[in-house]
Amino acid sequence: MVGSTFDVPAISFAYVVDPHFRTPYSENANFGFQYQLIPDTLIEADYVGSFSRKSIVTNDVNAPLPSILRQQFAAAGAINPDCARLLAGCPNPTDPNSSPTGALQLLTDLSAGFSSSNQFQLTVDKRFSHGFNIRGAFTLAKTIDNQSGFRYNSSLFTDPFSPSFDRGLANFDVSRRLVISGIWKLPLDLPFRNGNGFARRLAEGWEVSGIASFQTGTPFTIFSSSGSSGENIFLERADLIGPLHTFDPRSLHSFDPSTADCLPAAVSNAQFYFDPTAFDCNNAMFSFGNSGRNTLRGPGRNNFDLTIGRTFKLAESKSIEFRTEFFNAFNHAQFFNPDHSGFDSNFGQITQARAPRIIQFALKFYF
Repeated sequence: MVGSTFDVPAISFAYVVDPHFRTPYSENANFGFQYQLIPDTLIEADYVGSFSRKSIVTNDVNAPLPSILRQQFAAAGAINPDCARLLAGCPNPTDPNSSPTGALQLLTDLSAGFSSSNQFQLTVDKRFSHGFNIRGAFTLAKTIDNQSGFRYNSSLFTDPFSPSFDRGLANFDVSRRLVISGIWKLPLDLPFRNGNGFARRLAEGWEVSGIASFQTGTPFTIFSSSGSSGENIFLERADLIGPLHTFDPRSLHSFDPSTADCLPAAVSNAQFYFDPTAFDCNNAMFSFGNSGRNTLRGPGRNNFDLTIGRTFKLAESKSIEFRTEFFNAFNHAQFFNPDHSGFDSNFGQITQARAPRIIQFALKFYF
């Protein structure tokens, strides 16, 4: 149209769907057994498997071609990732000074995702006298995938031309988890059942319950943020150059860039979770780093929730229940994963924790 202005490039960014997109599906398998060890004790052991295929993943199908990036660098000592894209429409793709006129980043939903989860679950139930029941549940699990959820966290493939490079532990993988729960209907009224009616009413209806949970942390990836690959999405991983060591999140350590080049500056007495000297964030040109996806695991969790309550009988079909609930009852620090992006000011450090102790009161009327 005469006098109109068209954008250059024509498509700088777009979300599209693969025309050959398939319906995702999952396969599940489980088997187990129960055994009554003694009259009041039940043991159950199960295998649970879950396998997802053709799930939704996102990739840039118009990513810069490594061969053109190398030609640009050889010719001019610089690169122009946008001109290295197949549909960019640059007059001379090997010239970093060219300008694209076509399409640039095309984030495409593909049916190329997979995940495999295998779990062993062991449960023990024990009933004691005087209304005391306890359950212990242990899970040993491993979940592997190539992207953890639709547009979740680092939701693009690190290497657009090698999806298998991102095969690793799922972002949400928890390898071990133990949960112990119990409930006790306190028999405080037992001495008064044949005596003082007032004392009996005061002592009856009390109940205590609790849940204690212990689990390993979730895995995370060390990103170098170097842009060394030339793909312009900055998902390169740091090079692993030394043994991996983790620290107690409450301990203090000091490092400087002379021995830990992923740090932007020297850091003194900070809560480092892993040893930053094990990684090199200055990747070689046109590389994605040699460390794997989700190779480190964050701090574990141990949490105790308690409830104390009493039920007041008002009539045969009416009662009031009062409960006091303590979440994270012992106010134990539950740390989030550390900063794991190279050259961040807090790289390698724990800076956040989950909620402290929370106490709430509840009143219920049953009729």
